[in-house]
Amino acid sequence: QQQQQQQPHVPQTGVLSSPLDSVASAPWQEASYTAPSAVPRSLLPAHAFDAIDLAPFVQRDCYTDEDRLRSAQRWDECFRTLGFGLVEGHGIPLDCIEDLRKAAMVFFKNSSDYKYRFNHGPQMTGKSGYSPLRDSRAPEAGHSDPVEGYTFIRPQKTGRGTSLWMDSGERHPEELQGIGQRYCAEVEKVMDALHQMSALALGLEEDFFEKFYTKPASVVVMSHYPPLTPLKLPDGKPRYRAHSDYSGFTVLLQDESDFGPGGGAGLEIDIAGHWVPVKPQKGTLVVNIGDLFELWTNDRWRSTPHRVTSPQLRDRAAAQSRFTTMLFSGPNLDATIAPIHTCVDDKHPSRYSSMTAAQHLAAMWKTKSKEARYK
Repeated sequence: QQQQQQQPHVPQTGVLSSPLDSVASAPWQEASYTAPSAVPRSLLPAHAFDAIDLAPFVQRDCYTDEDRLRSAQRWDECFRTLGFGLVEGHGIPLDCIEDLRKAAMVFFKNSSDYKYRFNHGPQMTGKSGYSPLRDSRAPEAGHSDPVEGYTFIRPQKTGRGTSLWMDSGERHPEELQGIGQRYCAEVEKVMDALHQMSALALGLEEDFFEKFYTKPASVVVMSHYPPLTPLKLPDGKPRYRAHSDYSGFTVLLQDESDFGPGGGAGLEIDIAGHWVPVKPQKGTLVVNIGDLFELWTNDRWRSTPHRVTSPQLRDRAAAQSRFTTMLFSGPNLDATIAPIHTCVDDKHPSRYSSMTAAQHLAAMWKTKSKEARYK
């Protein structure tokens, strides 16, 4: 049966206390989700899912301040309403993307015994590696979503570049070694450009977020959703449950076959109680914010719940794999996060007290944030 959404709770007014004071308290949970101020896709503006040009922040010398402001204004509108956006001109070389996809296909087609050689337990251990489908050997998976993954965890060091991601001392599968770290470095450049565009959108200096991301608490996850037919799952079970992300920007490299011919399905976002598909657009990345940015922007921007739907088992797409790669970014864990001053005024008083990024992440992990609203 398809998941049914419970009616969301309207946030309470007033300042929220630190989640470590009472991490599972009702006020915190009730304040964790407000339906976005948007409408079903059929009634959305025609430009709602148009890609936003990130190139003015990637190739700065080729563009003007007016170009950057134009992109930033669209970015602000996008996150005030949808909470999701597509970006083009992101600068990741096409050969890097193609090589990453080929490497993922090769790795995930290996035997379970081979892949388990790179399983180091739950991600909370702080080690990169393979995350299996839930089975008797993986009770720590903690979910029943039909997906397996491989995670690159960013070393907690200052700096940027492929060499930083290579300098973890961790052993990766030969299929992923090199290309995995190269993509991690490239998508981190995208994150930095998104921060510049976001700062401008919020009326801040473009380098505002830099001091919070000297040692980002980020991971890159390559996901494989295997063919559904052999898994004997109920028809209509989502490939990934409805949830929100917890921290900073999520940057998604979509499977280009999502919502394609043969009964395809894929990423959907909750817009005012309606599941709206986010269809792939060639050359783009899909970006959304995590719950931390709601605190940071004092609820000006929305962390929108989303899910991955499954094709019907009778459809041709049910016999096909789905591959995606995501950067889950986050600020330094010891960074103190509070509502940004440009997001606070007499009409929008501060709704949150300051807390560290680690405290916020702990709260989201324990309460499951908006995921708890879907049954």
